[in-house]
Amino acid sequence: MAPASSDCPGSDVQVLDGAVVPQVRRSRGELRQMVLAAGREVLLSEGLGTGAEHLSFKRVLTHVAATTGVRVTNASVIGRIWENQEEFQLDVVNAVAGIQGDEGVLASSEALAGVLERIDPSTPALRRAWLGELIRVACEGYLEAASTSSAAIQMALVTYVSASQTASADNRLITSFRAVNDDLIARYGELYELGLAACGWRLKASHSMHEVAAVISAVTEGVLLHRLVDPEAFRPVVQPSAVAPGDVEWNTLAVAMNCLVEFYAEPDPDWTG
Repeated sequence: MAPASSDCPGSDVQVLDGAVVPQVRRSRGELRQMVLAAGREVLLSEGLGTGAEHLSFKRVLTHVAATTGVRVTNASVIGRIWENQEEFQLDVVNAVAGIQGDEGVLASSEALAGVLERIDPSTPALRRAWLGELIRVACEGYLEAASTSSAAIQMALVTYVSASQTASADNRLITSFRAVNDDLIARYGELYELGLAACGWRLKASHSMHEVAAVISAVTEGVLLHRLVDPEAFRPVVQPSAVAPGDVEWNTLAVAMNCLVEFYAEPDPDWTG
């Protein structure tokens, strides 16, 4: 076997039919991505809780071997890709934080699009009623998406960041999480602006969309976390629909958001449809 180059750390091998055979060496970047992906899979399957201590190199490298057939040694990664296990754990948590909210944004966008096709904006009362329906349906789609394992892990990141004993202004986990959260707030802010404009509403001049989206984000995190503890208390409320015959369900998040609209927004007097 040819000696490793400076960009080819470690001696990873492949196990085929019980026999160990030489494997073409991977670059440092390729090996990093393989181990990082395995760490993310372990984290998503086993949970985060208030720490990532179960993300040991031993457990993650065993997962690499079980899922890819590639056996990676500790010497391949420690001191070569990551200085230590803590640095690796932070990288894994950051990788999960990087996908935070993707499913929720997609579900909310799809739900919003479906209602926008049916809006009747002919009167002020109908515009407010349809704004409520937008909120109700979007929150329903969001909570369905938030029932997935990855969304649960993403919510647990809030707990992890809060519990971090190394939290400080220059902590890279805090910095990364804040950047991801700011991006998520901006993405949701665009959806909120679209929904308000479609129904002839706008934010009051004293409030910014970033402020409103941040408040909604905080409410959403609280609802998701408490639903895990006491789901019975968060059962949907059945109410007559304001836009169609029959009854509809309002989940707790939709009720809260509908109230926030009254506080932060108002009918747009210049709206022309």
